[in-house]
Amino acid sequence: MSDRRMMSISIFIGVLALGGCLFSQTGKLLPAPADARPAAAKHNEEGIAAHNQGQLAAARQHFEAAVQANRTLAEAHYNLGMVLYKMGDEGEANPHFMEAANLAPGNEVIWSSPPLSGVQRGTKSFTPAASDGHGHSH
Repeated sequence: MSDRRMMSISIFIGVLALGGCLFSQTGKLLPAPADARPAAAKHNEEGIAAHNQGQLAAARQHFEAAVQANRTLAEAHYNLGMVLYKMGDEGEANPHFMEAANLAPGNEVIWSSPPLSGVQRGTKSFTPAASDGHGHSH
């Protein structure tokens, strides 16, 4: 095998490995912190379990319940955003990513979420468009 071909194969393998690392960081769901409200933490945990079993609709329901139980739980907003994003609903996912970023400005996993990965971290906060709670802005 030529040196040039070996180098091309090595670069390709390196790119695949790096891509896998980046995906695993941005695809990771977040547990609730120890001081989270118990109902929110329970739904968040159940949402992660459902997600890990490939049950995205059930995961969505649990993360929505976690957000209802504690609207300031950044991890639940992020996890809900990830599930919605994986379900192909970026329009509904993005406000949850933005809210998670507002609630946890230093969290690198949250800041690696799809809509925020290219945003400057120096921005203090994001304000999603006004919403009536039905997943669309007015």
